[in-house]
Amino acid sequence: MRLFSSRKPAVKIRGIHFDLKGLPPAPSRFVELLDILAAARINCVLVEWEDQYPWWTHPDIRNESAYSEKCVREFLARAKALKIEVIPLVQCYGHLENVLRKPRFIGMRELPDHPADLCPFHPDSQKLIITLIDDVLRTHEGKIKRFHLGGDEARTLGSCPKCKAFIEKRGKAALYLRHVGPLLDHLRERGLRPILWDDMMREWPMKALRELSARAELMCWSYGAEPFRWLKREYLGRFAKAGVTLWGASAFKGGDGPCRDVPDLRNRAANEVAWAREAQKRKMEGVIATGWSRYSTFTAPCEGIEASLDSLVLAGAAMWDGTLPKDAVDQAQRLLCTGKMKKLAGDRFLRCLEASRKMEKWKQEFAARMESYQAMAFIVGEPDRANVEWAHRAFARMEQWMHQGEEIACEWIAAHKGLVPDIWLERCAESRQIVLRKITKMLVAEGRAKTPER
Repeated sequence: MRLFSSRKPAVKIRGIHFDLKGLPPAPSRFVELLDILAAARINCVLVEWEDQYPWWTHPDIRNESAYSEKCVREFLARAKALKIEVIPLVQCYGHLENVLRKPRFIGMRELPDHPADLCPFHPDSQKLIITLIDDVLRTHEGKIKRFHLGGDEARTLGSCPKCKAFIEKRGKAALYLRHVGPLLDHLRERGLRPILWDDMMREWPMKALRELSARAELMCWSYGAEPFRWLKREYLGRFAKAGVTLWGASAFKGGDGPCRDVPDLRNRAANEVAWAREAQKRKMEGVIATGWSRYSTFTAPCEGIEASLDSLVLAGAAMWDGTLPKDAVDQAQRLLCTGKMKKLAGDRFLRCLEASRKMEKWKQEFAARMESYQAMAFIVGEPDRANVEWAHRAFARMEQWMHQGEEIACEWIAAHKGLVPDIWLERCAESRQIVLRKITKMLVAEGRAKTPER
């Protein structure tokens, strides 16, 4: 069996999610990636702009390499030419770290020390989100038909005194709708269909779900190899019973841990196939394979897009065929290195993948080396049991290991050169090195101070 063997797609809308807050593609590469999506038979892209967007109303939430308006419009034009629907995503409740970490927005937090969640009772909360929406519509209006408002993992929902009092009288669902409802209406007045993540609604009463169903669609997410072990199917059934239009959300990257350098392709393939089958069964609107780049604004980047292109192709194939052959990974990698894809990915993909695998392996070896270091009795409190020869060999190996890590980081940066702005390559590589480097230097210095010379 080969990839893309079905005559008709198993899933009607087959999407890939770009989370741009970590290792964002360089402007030309960002547009070029759409051609890779098209080759993987993707017909929708969910773009979480975050700090990469050229915000006008609040320019201080842009990052150093934010795209220009010209780049955004080129991206939208290329997507249109390839018949790929673009759905922008602007967070409306939780995961607003990029905005609420700024000093001037601290007063809008639900709790002062939690910079993720907006307080729905702050008088400027809805105004803030509407300005962000309208900033995105400045480039997107007339080119899109759906708009994703995020809305997931609002972990401190109902914690401030006003919100807590409201919940005691009317419940969490009512508080959520009080804030989000006018935002949904704002989008619908512009002729757009709003989408929200589903996790905050899983325990809602049926009455609230029915009210929501007339105003928004839900994207149900779960990223494990067995997604419905965690996301209970009864939730999906309740949503459907309330008349909610449903989407599924798998993950082609960013679903295996916040510090990964390559996706676990076995987990990703299992997750993607499970969602494709569930979407067929429930006649969902579509499935989006998410590609998380950071688990929040405050964590280092996880695996990048360039080392995950084979997983992206697997996601496209799973959504098209509804299944994957046993040699799907090999087929996906060959596809990336032949024909038109050879120029779009090819050797660049292979170099990024190999360098990322080396980085992953090097980090894993750190734990094993620390365990052997801890086994030396003189280091953990028994100085009379020092074996001088062992100790000095261990110190030399530790320093050699750090040098090797620095070489791997340079190789990783070189492989990605031109695909991601240099500033993000350097910061990501350093995030893999700095803590381990400090630990190694401390242990070696302390060990040598305690160990007699040969």
